Amino acid sequence: MTVRRVLITGASSGIGTAAALELACEGTALWITYAGREAEALRIAEECRRAGSPEVRISRLDLREQESIDALIDDVTAGWGALHVLVNNGGVCPYTPYDDIEFAEWDMVLETNARGTFFLTRAALPLLRAADGDRSVINISSIAGQVGALQTGIHYAASKGAILAITRSFARHLAAEGIRVNAVAPGPVASAITDQLQGPGRARLEAGIPLGAFGRPEDVAWIIASLASERARFITGATYDVNGGVRID
Repeated sequence: MTVRRVLITGASSGIGTAAALELACEGTALWITYAGREAEALRIAEECRRAGSPEVRISRLDLREQESIDALIDDVTAGWGALHVLVNNGGVCPYTPYDDIEFAEWDMVLETNARGTFFLTRAALPLLRAADGDRSVINISSIAGQVGALQTGIHYAASKGAILAITRSFARHLAAEGIRVNAVAPGPVASAITDQLQGPGRARLEAGIPLGAFGRPEDVAWIIASLASERARFITGATYDVNGGVRID
C-alpha cells in the first residue's frame, strides 16, 4: 500500500498541529512547516512519529518570501519527489480595528494569507502531478471570509475571502488533471490566535455561537483528514463550514 505524503503549513500550533496529529494516526507521511516556532515544530514532529506517522520532516517557511517557498518546494522535491496532499494552513490573524490598520499591516496579512496560498499551491503542482492516485489541495479559510469581520481585522477577512476564490478557481483549473481543491472555513476555535481576544469582545463572540462554546482544533482536523483521504475523491470546489452554527445556509 502506498504511503500518502502530506505537506501542512503552519503546523506548529492550533489547527495545523491537530491536523498533523490526525493524519499521523492514519499512517500518513508528513512534511510540516513553521514560521518562527522551531522548538514547537520539533516537539510536534516527535508526537506525530509516536502517533504513527512513518516519516515526519520539518521546514521553516515564510509565506511572504518567494525564495522561502521555492526552497521548501526544492526540499520536498529532493526528499519525496511527489506529494499527495497540500494543506495551506499557515497564516496570520491580527485583531486590529479597521481605523488602526496601516498600509504595511494590510499588505503583510494579504501577502501571508492570500498571496502565500496562491504561490505555494502553484509551486506545489509539479509535486502533485507526480503522485499516483488521489491528489488534493486543502485551503484553510475562515467564517470571516464568508460573512465579514466580526472581531478579527477586516484585512484578515479580506484575505480569507480571497482564499475561497483561489480555492474555487484552482478547483476549476485542475479538475481535468484529477487534482481536487477544497476549503475549510472554521468559526471561532480555541487556539493561540483566539487567545489574543479577551474581555467583552471574546464574550460577545462566544455568545454568538449557537452551540454555546468555541470549537477545538480537533473539530477542524478531522474534516481536513477526511478531505485528504481518497474517500473524498469526488469532492472538489467545496467549502466545509465548521463554525458551531454561526453561519447556517
